[in-house]
Amino acid sequence: MTFLSEDRLRQAVCEAGDLLDASLPEPDQCQHTFSPAFEKKMKKVLRRHRRLPIYRGLQRAACLFLAFLVGGVVLLSTNAQAREIVFGWVCEQIEGAQRYFHQGGIASTSEIVHYQIDVPDGYWLDEKIQQNTFVNEHYTNENGLYVDFFYQYEIDSSHGEVFIVDKETDTRSVEVNDNTATLYLSHDPNSSNTIIWEDQETGALIEVTAFMAQDDLIALAETVMPKEE
Repeated sequence: MTFLSEDRLRQAVCEAGDLLDASLPEPDQCQHTFSPAFEKKMKKVLRRHRRLPIYRGLQRAACLFLAFLVGGVVLLSTNAQAREIVFGWVCEQIEGAQRYFHQGGIASTSEIVHYQIDVPDGYWLDEKIQQNTFVNEHYTNENGLYVDFFYQYEIDSSHGEVFIVDKETDTRSVEVNDNTATLYLSHDPNSSNTIIWEDQETGALIEVTAFMAQDDLIALAETVMPKEE
């Protein structure tokens, strides 16, 4: 039986790799047509990689500190009187992200108002998810860019939350249809940006994410209107 040293085994692996690499055709000679289903999946993977990370959940964890953004972060944990007057969707900073969750009065299913958005020309509805308390519409175009439109309510039987990863972003306070909104602008010019706000009339938390600059994204958000039933 022949025993090979570790160095000899390492050399043999490198030689085998070189032989395999030499047996492959040149890149410009590799022609392959992928199936439409595979290309669609790859486009979704690329969109997820480029987007500003947003996570949505249906379970709300207990928290010790509540915060909301009105010209800055205000801690409410030590002020009982302040906690009493804060209701609706509030925000707290957790490690590397902003967490939006609801406290105070809740809506009934009969009070839920549905919304619509005017997406730019060239976009089509790629996917829609709708449940009792939230709607998520995903629009895309032929260049792989997208508009993600989401809104959510809080009712007695369902607790929701939204996490926006705010590392490598700038945040700005803006207005959308007379509502205070927070704009998240990515430092990466090839990533999407997000704007999120609460409609004070309906209690809905609304979020729009798109590959748009600040002014264009605000203008798009202002097209969000209640549907006429």
